[in-house]
Amino acid sequence: MTSQLNWEDIILGFKRTTRDFLETVVENLSESFIVTDLEGRIGSYNKGSEALFQYTPREILGKSILSLGVKKPNVLARIRRGETFRGEVVCCRKSGESFPAYVVCIPLRDQNGRPMAMVGSARDLTAEKEIERLKQFNESIVTSLNDGIQIVDRDGYITFTNKRFEELTGHGRGEIIGRHYQSFVARDALEKFREEIKTEDQNHGRKVFETMFITKDNKKIPVMISASRLYRNGVYDGMINAFIDVTEVKILKEELFQSEKLTLLGKLAGEIAHEINNPLSGLIMATQMLMEDVEAGQVDPADILNELKGIENDARRCRNFIEKVLGFSRMLPEKRDVFNVNDTIEDSLILVARQAELDNIRIEKDFWRSDLLIFGSSNNLQQVIINAVNNARDAMAPLGGIITIKTYPSVKNRKKLAIIEINDTGRGIPRDVIGRIFDSFFTTKEKGTGLGLSVSKRIVEEHGGTLFVGNRESGGASLVITLPRK
Repeated sequence: MTSQLNWEDIILGFKRTTRDFLETVVENLSESFIVTDLEGRIGSYNKGSEALFQYTPREILGKSILSLGVKKPNVLARIRRGETFRGEVVCCRKSGESFPAYVVCIPLRDQNGRPMAMVGSARDLTAEKEIERLKQFNESIVTSLNDGIQIVDRDGYITFTNKRFEELTGHGRGEIIGRHYQSFVARDALEKFREEIKTEDQNHGRKVFETMFITKDNKKIPVMISASRLYRNGVYDGMINAFIDVTEVKILKEELFQSEKLTLLGKLAGEIAHEINNPLSGLIMATQMLMEDVEAGQVDPADILNELKGIENDARRCRNFIEKVLGFSRMLPEKRDVFNVNDTIEDSLILVARQAELDNIRIEKDFWRSDLLIFGSSNNLQQVIINAVNNARDAMAPLGGIITIKTYPSVKNRKKLAIIEINDTGRGIPRDVIGRIFDSFFTTKEKGTGLGLSVSKRIVEEHGGTLFVGNRESGGASLVITLPRK
């Protein structure tokens, strides 16, 4: 026997369920929930509404919805027409404080489908508005920065970029977002870039290094990058990279290097004169003697041949020296290649050996018997060697002494190294000076520029090496250069 459904009981059941729902679930919602009649008089007001508007039910029930500050738009007019309203309105708390809220208001209909009341919910947008304001503010700051900004996700794909980054690369925002960061790094700089950012350092994941970017028109630009890791709940979530175009800085640096080279050449002017005048004097004397022999009819082919060979040797010596001077002084684009450290030191000594000899200083060489090959600029490393020898020479003047230059291979942390030691028997470096010895423009010499050691340190570091200056226990100073070896 089946029971017959009693629709009146079902309807009454729905009413009781609805009442229970309103009195239990809706009453305790954290969101505001309000019911009004079509005139806007409040008939139901839950705990979420109390928290939002600060009125108690006793203070607000039966009052107009306008008491809550909702004036525009005229939501009740829409409800009377049977329309639903969803949107942002301005409300007001009991304290008088206005705040933005997102409301959803729907008409409650009678059995004939006519609107008879309004049911509305409200959500405070103050916090969201503030977050959005701060987001827009921060984006405005980031966008206007003179540094290029790039944010990448944990897989290396770009999720944000600012206007400056677009200017640096020549790409529009639409061409950048979603691409991998590797797309903008020059191919020959990519391996180093990966190495730099894949491991954290001791500065909480921040790394600063120089790299090379490739623009839309395939032009390479040097940039200094500050890369910081991003974390969410302690888990790596990507990186934010800030870039500075250092093209002009590199130009100024090259000009500084060149300025220091010219200063060195000025100091070497006397040596250059000696190096050229001595063979020239020999050439002139040999030529005069040959002329006298010819005029006197005393011409011996064997003697003439010997004299001509001597003239040729002196001429070659002059030409070789001038080539070294010109090669060292020229403002050429930096050329990097594999070269032998020992050969570079020999080329450097050609420019300083004569003056050292005149100052009663002996240069002793203790070179490694095999080639010590490194990758870099031989011309720039010459500048370091000349600076070091001149400093040692100045430290031993006027008494003279010995400069010992030693080269040898080494291995540290599985990395092959080439070591250059330049030791002297001079007075050593005063304790109050040694802490500032690499400061630009700091000098103890009456006519010094204060750039020699700071430029030398920069050159060595650009080759991936280190430069150390200290005093020897046996007396005198020691300069040690460590360079990565091929």
